[in-house]
Formats: sequence, structure tokens, C-alpha cells
Amino acid sequence: MSPDMIRNPYPLTDLWDGREIGDPFLMRHDGRFYLYCSSHSHLPGIKCWVSEDMIHFDYYGFVCTDERTIGAYAPEVAYNAGRFWMVTSPKGSGHYLLKSDSPLGPFEVVSDNLGVGIDGSIFVDDDGRSWFYRASHQGIRVHEMPNPGEIDVRSKVIEASWLGHWTEGPQVIKRDGRYFLTDTGNHVCCRGYHVDYTVSRKGADRGYRRLRDGMLLLETRDEYHALGHSSTCVGPDMDTMYIVYHKNIIGERNNPLHRSLCIDRLFFNGDRMYTNATWWHQAAPVQPVCVSRCGKDLVDGLLPVAAPDTYTAEINIRLREDTGSVCFSGVMLTIGKDRRWTLSTGENGVFPGNVATDALITIKVSLHMGLLVLCVNGMEFLRKQTKLGGGKIGIGAGCEPSFIGFSDVAQGSADAAADKPVPGAFDAAHGTACSETAEGETGCNALVVRPGETVAYALNVWQAGKYHLAMTVKASDAPTTLLVNGWTMIAQPTGAATQDRMEKRYFGTVILDAGRQTMTIAAEETVIIDRIYLTEADDFAPAVIIDKGEDVSGGRLHVIGHKQRNSMHRKFCGYTAAEGYGEAWFGGADWFGAHWRDCALHMVINCKPCAPEARISAYIRSDRETWHPHQVAAARFAYAMHVTENSIRLCKQEYTETVLAEMPITMEWGSQMKLTLRVKGSRISVEGENGLLLEYTDPIPLIAGRVGISASTDGLGFETLYISEE
Repeated sequence: MSPDMIRNPYPLTDLWDGREIGDPFLMRHDGRFYLYCSSHSHLPGIKCWVSEDMIHFDYYGFVCTDERTIGAYAPEVAYNAGRFWMVTSPKGSGHYLLKSDSPLGPFEVVSDNLGVGIDGSIFVDDDGRSWFYRASHQGIRVHEMPNPGEIDVRSKVIEASWLGHWTEGPQVIKRDGRYFLTDTGNHVCCRGYHVDYTVSRKGADRGYRRLRDGMLLLETRDEYHALGHSSTCVGPDMDTMYIVYHKNIIGERNNPLHRSLCIDRLFFNGDRMYTNATWWHQAAPVQPVCVSRCGKDLVDGLLPVAAPDTYTAEINIRLREDTGSVCFSGVMLTIGKDRRWTLSTGENGVFPGNVATDALITIKVSLHMGLLVLCVNGMEFLRKQTKLGGGKIGIGAGCEPSFIGFSDVAQGSADAAADKPVPGAFDAAHGTACSETAEGETGCNALVVRPGETVAYALNVWQAGKYHLAMTVKASDAPTTLLVNGWTMIAQPTGAATQDRMEKRYFGTVILDAGRQTMTIAAEETVIIDRIYLTEADDFAPAVIIDKGEDVSGGRLHVIGHKQRNSMHRKFCGYTAAEGYGEAWFGGADWFGAHWRDCALHMVINCKPCAPEARISAYIRSDRETWHPHQVAAARFAYAMHVTENSIRLCKQEYTETVLAEMPITMEWGSQMKLTLRVKGSRISVEGENGLLLEYTDPIPLIAGRVGISASTDGLGFETLYISEE
């Protein structure tokens, strides 16, 4: 592995069964990283791997061997009140709470089985209060913790977290006063297993909402799929956040083969967090500028290198006397064993009661553009605007040093220069030479680009080729003209807007090389850009798919369902589900489709419904489809047309379903219905023999995809199906 480039999945030794690591949890403590995962289903013990750079992980061994940890699901560890607290689910049934004096154990069980759900996670708020989160059928549930060693079995559901199915793998982090709750949904054995998030400004247990792009990780392609059960961790630079998750390998019969460790960079923009899954080489986590461990290389208690005006520092100490001090930017912070703290600039206060002054104390200092943020053991206790700049980092009297270090980034200052993986989406405000911002999606910053200004974005492109380019901009009636890499590109208005006056406009295709490169955007008139989307683009070719009720695609129609490739075939009503339900996709490879934009899907449907619930559907601009008998119903990104004996519905599916338009019909048994599902730009329509039936203009349209069909119950089938250019 190159020292400056890494690639998912991460190589590890001593995995369960030689290859399995599921539900990974990564914790940073005292300048090191500790990785835990779910245990073997029939063997006791919880394993741990240790890293100093979040690149190379060394196997440590077992941190717990208690018989009650047989099949221990998703162990997570929190440092609180001077101890390390682990929660884990025994064989996926309830929870145990364990305690240790070290992240390396030995962890001892200190509770009875709590009997509440699986996938527990502990969050400690700035006021010292602790919260426990876990999975459920209604969404993530939250419990109060009266003290670090006790979980109240009473709970309430966080409704915004529900993913339409069993919802699991929660974790809460707090950043800039916002609570970000990540979770995982869909069936663990389907390719569409994915990570989402909600955000709250009101509290750890309330006020959560989901943003438009609330899905963090989702891929279904052959080389990378079933991404889920994540944790988040600050990286070696002490500021950049990373998402840690497993990818699974799912067989054709939805059987999980093995899981492996993956790590990707996280970005934050107000209420929004985002990432893009990478299965190609990416930049390795950036390391600190200067570090000391246990006092080594300190000069009079100070690091030999001074920090610049923007920096993040960690100072880990143990008090040897009644008071001890740490210093940064010419400021002295004095800490007492009574938890009282005083800054030499005049501020003072008392740490929360869960700060154990007889154990390791972590002081984190963040300074950027004069904004000083101080945290103790991960809890923020001071935020103020100052005139401070850089300076020496270290300790004064009364302290025993452990890890001390700093980096030259703070408060997300590295987001602009960091690589943006392609294919993927990223925020326009995260480019170099960005200065002026405006409100984009509610709670997020958009970028204002004025005439003559140029913004540059560092890209890391999977493979060379053609990519669709779209951007979410402030809605208007005028076209948007931009220079992208020096080429003029014009996007027409959608004619629609969201409640916060945003619309996603399509600019065309760009040619990108593989690997790391720069993309520039310049404006001819002032434009406000929120998000930028780059996804693969494929050339379109018209084709006949079904004729006279038979598949005539020459093997290019990919059928999935509980009978695998036999889930759809010709029956008395034409091409339809073999038994109960089936679906089929045309364009691209079996599990990952073509990226077509404007096209029309023409069909003749034979109408012989045998039950009121019989339904036949067609899909256009479909992407990231998945199938499992127990997954969410709308497991794809697509525009869908559903036909039953009494209605036609036009819907948008994004692993949920939104009805865009509908109309009643009267279906005569034995008749035929000629329909066209069409998409052009932001307009989606359904046409019949006599003209337009349904239409909708989408302000945030899906960019591209392939076509597909599905059928359920009996009696509705396709006589013909073909695709043409719009």
C-alpha cells in the first residue's frame, strides 16, 4: 500500500473465519485508533485491532473472553467518567454493558441482559449526559443513561430515522451544535443495504429531520455493494471525520459471503453531512504536523514546532498535583482535581461531573479564523471569537504528558482542498477560492459565483470516460451558463422549485481522466450553486425488449426475484411474474445499469387481472436496484409507473416512494392498454393512445439510469416493450 494512497477494503489479519469483519467500530483515544467488530456466531470473545495512523492496523487480540460474548453483535466503546464502557448484543438479543480501565480490556460484564434490541451505541453530550441508541422496527430508539454504568430500559423512537424497514447501526456525533445520527437500513443480505443520516439542532433525543440527500452510502455494483453498519471517527489530523463501515459480498441467492472493512472521508456543511463510497485508490488520512508521546521530544514541556494560525491540537494529560496546566497560542489553561478550569485570558468554569480528574484528560484545541473551540474528553466547554493566532503547544506544571500533537487544519478547513470522489456528489461550497456563500437547501451553505470568478475542485475519478454533470442551484426563469474546464455549458431551468427555492439543473456531459485532477467552474452571470453531481454517462441505443409476450433482448434483460432468473416469463397474459412477484432490468450489466438520460419506454399491456392487488410497473432512469424478499418495496432510484385495474400512478422512488401524479381508470378484462413512460429533462410523463395522461416536473430530478419492469400477482403482462430516444 502506498504511503499516501489507500484502497477499500482495508487489509487486516486475524479476521473471524479468516476473512470476516462486520459492524466495525473505530474509536480514537490518546492518539491511537481501536477497531472492534462483531464476534463469531458460535465462539466467545471480542477482538481488537490498533493503529497509530488509521492506515495500518495491527491485530491486538481479545479484549473480552466472557462466555456471554458468544455472537456479540456490534460492540461499541465510549470513554466516560475515566473508564471505557462497551455495549454489545449477545447473539443479537438484548444488550450487556461492560467496563474496563483500558480500551484493550479486559472488559468485564457489569449488567444483566437489558433485553432491548441490538446494535447499541453510547453518546456523551457536552453537558456530560449520556444517551444510549439501538435498533428497532420503528426506527432508532433512544434511552437515557442516569449514569455511565446504567441504561434506562424505557425509550422513545426517533421517527425521522425510520428507513421503511428494520433500522439499525446507530451512532450520534455532535459537530457545531448539531447532532448527526447515522443509521443503516434495508435487509442486511441485500445489495441495497445502506447508510443514512438525520440531523437535529434541538437535542440528542429530539428534533431530528432528514435532508433531501440523506443517504450517505449506497452502491449495488458487482465490485462494491451492501454497505452498512457504520461508525464515525475523527482522523489522525484531529479534525477530519471519517465514516467506517463494512461492505458485504452477496451471492445470487442473497446469501452473505463475507464482510470487510472500508473507510471513507466525511464532509460537513451546516446541517448536511456527506461522503462518497470509493472502491478505487484514495488519499490516505493526513497525519499530524508534530506529535509527542509520553513526553518524548518535548522541550521544556512544549512541542518543538509552533502551530500556525489555523490548527487543531490534542493535549492528553494526567494530573500529578491538585492542579495542572496546558498551554496553546500563548494561553494557559489550568485544571484542578475539583474539575474547575481557568484560562489565563479570564474565562473559568467547571467541567461536567463525568470528567474524572484521576484518569486521562483529553484537551482538544481548535483555532480557525480566530474562532477558538475547546473540548474536554470530547465535550465542548468553550467557544468564542478571539484575536489568538498560532503558538507553542504543550504542558505546564502538575501534569504527566501522554499524546500531544497538532495539525494545520481546523473546523473543516481542509474540506475545500480534499479530493471529491467521482462518481458522486459534493457541495459547491467545498472548492478552492470559494468566498461568498448564501443559503442553499435549508440549513446548508451554497456558493455564490460571480462573473469573472473561478472555483476549482479537486476530483478523484474512478475511471476515464464521460460523466453527466448536474448542479442544484437557486431557482430562476433564466438559463445558467458556466465555463466548466474552459468549456461553455448551459443548463435550462426546470420550471419547478423546492420549498427553499432550489432546483437541480442538467448541464451536459464532461470527459474526465482517471485519477486525481482539478475541475474548474467559472460564471458568466451570478449563480448560487448548492450541490454538484457527476455520474457515469452511457450512449443510448434503442431496442426492442419484449415482443408477443416473449423476451427478445438476447439475454440483456436481467431478471431478479425469489426464483432468480426464472422470476419472470411468458404466461397467458404476456410477459409477467412467474409466481407472486418478479422484476427485470434492461441496460448495462446485470447488477449495475446503463446511465441513460432522456428516453421513452413504450409498452402494450395485456389486461387480465386475476385479483384486485394485481399490478404491473415500468421504470425509467432507474439506478442502484436491489432485490431481497424482505427488503423495502421501493429499493431503487427511479421514476415508476404503476398500473392496476383501477388506477395509473406516476411515482418517484428513492428507497422510499412518493406519488407524483395519479388518475383512475376502468380496465376491461381481456383488453390491451398502450402506454408510454417518457422522461425529458425534468419532465416525466405517461401517455396513452389518445395523448397525455399524467405528467410531473421534478425540481430535483434523477439524473440518469436504465429501464425496467415488474409485476405482482397474476393477470397483467407485457405484450410488447421497446425503448426509444425521447
